[in-house]
Amino acid sequence: MPLGRKASAAILITALAAAFWAGSEMQKAAYLDQCLDLGGGRNPGNHPICVVEKATAPLQLGPIVITARGVVGGEFRDDPDGQTLVELRLATDVAAALAAFTKASVGGTLDIRVDGNLVRSVNIAEGIEGDRFVIALDRDEAESLAQGLGLDGL
Repeated sequence: MPLGRKASAAILITALAAAFWAGSEMQKAAYLDQCLDLGGGRNPGNHPICVVEKATAPLQLGPIVITARGVVGGEFRDDPDGQTLVELRLATDVAAALAAFTKASVGGTLDIRVDGNLVRSVNIAEGIEGDRFVIALDRDEAESLAQGLGLDGL
């Protein structure tokens, strides 16, 4: 039996070493996929050029992140107070998530962020129903939102 335990231990150690090696190779591959080398080595002068995805979503309503994929359409209207009213029509899955969140959060607050910047924090009086809603924004914020959501023709 001692030989069986030693063999099992050796197999376990070998498997762990192989898993560690595979993990490090995957991490290296991910790094190489993100970093571009223009100078002939992996890190020329230790200054790689790395591709980083945009970290902020065009629109965030509380925990609900809304990207171009989640918006079916929209339109702008000018408010007499000088604000721009942005009416968005959401995809079914995003509208359902927003409805569920707002219904569960009645009485709480909803932070509205455009490009990661807090533009307004509102009290939730009732759940948002349907696939349309309107946000009042400054013109610059509305244009930034339209661009981020791919609604440039508005």
